[in-house]
Amino acid sequence: MNQQLFLLVLMAFIPHSIGVNYEFSLEDERVTSDCQNEPPETLNIDGMFDMSNMNFEMAEDGVTLSGYKTVVWDIQPTDRVELQGSVQHYDRGTWQPTTLNMLVKNICHVLFDKKQMWYNAYSKHITNSAHINDTCFRVKGSVIEFETYTISLEFGSGMSLQSGRYAIRLKFRAFDKDGKIRPNEICFEIKGQFSKKSFG
Repeated sequence: MNQQLFLLVLMAFIPHSIGVNYEFSLEDERVTSDCQNEPPETLNIDGMFDMSNMNFEMAEDGVTLSGYKTVVWDIQPTDRVELQGSVQHYDRGTWQPTTLNMLVKNICHVLFDKKQMWYNAYSKHITNSAHINDTCFRVKGSVIEFETYTISLEFGSGMSLQSGRYAIRLKFRAFDKDGKIRPNEICFEIKGQFSKKSFG
């Protein structure tokens, strides 16, 4: 149920423009689902955060978020955290890959960069940003606090997207100081629909 991470990646995937306006509607109030066809040791979202103190309410005008989440991912403070993202489109009964993919080699270095597309949708709403700027997702037990805010999932894109169901797959991997990957990768998917709202 990690809407914030979804928004972070969604804003990174889709470039802003004055082209076509789209909105993304979450398919399920549970928000996240487990990745399919991953090794058995791959963890889901619950392996990264304890979300029991996060509150959210889905409404027509977006998602209202409040509360805090606690990092439970067991990695080291000196690790590099890499984020891989990909988008699949549901077509004729199967999930098909799209050209929407991204790789952020060190998400912790750019999490609070105001020039990044996800800043307004996610990072600027973290109230203890000074602390999280140092700990990021790397320190088990760290608490990430959010102000109460509502986000409408609308954006402009210069590329055309088909209407219908989409799955956004997010994979987080940690690398130690020697560049060796940790075995406890995180993977989860967020399903919903892109729909054309209006022309810019």
